[in-house]
Amino acid sequence: MAAQATVSSKGQVTLPIAMRTQLGISAGSHIQFEVRGKELVITPELPIRAYRGILKGQGIVATEIDKEVDRNFE
Repeated sequence: MAAQATVSSKGQVTLPIAMRTQLGISAGSHIQFEVRGKELVITPELPIRAYRGILKGQGIVATEIDKEVDRNFE
């Protein structure tokens, strides 16, 4: 998908709705900018909820930490 946009006097650009929808970008979304040679790469940051369950089934087991025995101070 390709599109053109005009940069405003404030340096702002409007992303086309089709691209925002495809990438899940909405009002309040955070995006990253990176310059690669002569290209500008825009990448949406995933919300923290996107990482939920990412380690499920990876063999990571929750273990209890042994507690120290209560001491009696006299």
